[in-house]
Amino acid sequence: MNTIERKNIEKENRRQDILDAAVTVMKSHGLHGLSIDLIAHETNLAKGTIYLYFKNKEEILSILTIRARTLLIKDFQKIEKNKESNIEQLKSILKSNYLFYKKNSLYYDLVSLYEVNNRMTETEEMQQSGEKIMKIVVGIAGRAREEGTLNPKISPVILAMSLWGMAVGMLQLIKVRGAIMKEKLNISEKDLLNSFIQLLENGVKK
Repeated sequence: MNTIERKNIEKENRRQDILDAAVTVMKSHGLHGLSIDLIAHETNLAKGTIYLYFKNKEEILSILTIRARTLLIKDFQKIEKNKESNIEQLKSILKSNYLFYKKNSLYYDLVSLYEVNNRMTETEEMQQSGEKIMKIVVGIAGRAREEGTLNPKISPVILAMSLWGMAVGMLQLIKVRGAIMKEKLNISEKDLLNSFIQLLENGVKK
């Protein structure tokens, strides 16, 4: 390994250390509590050093959002390759989305940040990652319509967009009201999710 290769590896390792530190900071201070000052403190680096690797806090957030979407894409790709029917794959997509939220709540919040905050500008790379997710879901819905299990009047693109919107809303409901629903109405997250998926299936099947 020559000097240039070693320096490039060291630079990339430093970038990843900064990103990992940002995740640690957000776990302690929340998504909106992230700051370059706190990242510098977590990494024992000077603020100026952080800025050598990232332009600002927003760039760090965007890169971490791509990291989150990449994890979600991998989960969806596994579903796309399994032997379930296309309608079952759509149901599995919704379940996987919920499990992703439960396992990676911080990463899910990062993804959602750009869904609900129109002041946050997506980079081209972020847009591409979002398009990859949509392409998977649209593809499954399209094949379901071709095989005759999806109502032919339903557009695969509109269905995919609707699923995304409903999934975001459902997870927001669970996050904000889940404990209250369990205590006051005896409705568990699992019951709510399963009923949501069943209602969706009944509505879109031919």
